[in-house]
Amino acid sequence: MDEISDVGEKAAVILRTAGVELAPGLTDAEFDAVTEQHGFRFNPDHHSLLATALPVGDRWPDWRNGDETYLRQMLDWPARGMVFDALRQDPPFWGASWGHRPAAESDVEAVTRRELAKWPRLIPVFGHRMTPAAPSPSGSPVFSVWQTDVIFYGADLLEYLENEMAGYGIRHLSPRRVDVPYWTKFVEAANSADVI
Repeated sequence: MDEISDVGEKAAVILRTAGVELAPGLTDAEFDAVTEQHGFRFNPDHHSLLATALPVGDRWPDWRNGDETYLRQMLDWPARGMVFDALRQDPPFWGASWGHRPAAESDVEAVTRRELAKWPRLIPVFGHRMTPAAPSPSGSPVFSVWQTDVIFYGADLLEYLENEMAGYGIRHLSPRRVDVPYWTKFVEAANSADVI
């Protein structure tokens, strides 16, 4: 068994032990359908988990039979949160490199979405816990994303699952092996708009 498929097996054990319902893993055709429908590929660790077993239930994205509107909302979560803070936070969240903040709300949203589109796409693992899509490599971190409050929730998928499913409220963070462009810098700068 190679290291990446081993991630899926270990992840399934963590989830099973935590009482998470697991359906059979996604097939190659189902992975292709997700890519065609949503325009991304899962990073190797996330792919390994979903090929081994598909977690199902509340807050787990159902990549096999899920409601498309709900899946699109989950995928849009980081952008909607950043737009919300650009419009409603006091003072408004606004990236230092984004230029002058427009007066019209529709323009604020357009600029925020345009700038965030330059960042690696985050894919929901569970609720608002997200990991970058491919080409991010094996060992990519998992983030907790709540508007512009973004933190590391695991140095990699396995550590995240231990923290979320078996951590009993204790979050352990190992040194990261993978930095994610934009996101890592943003988190390390305590979510400061000055770094973007």
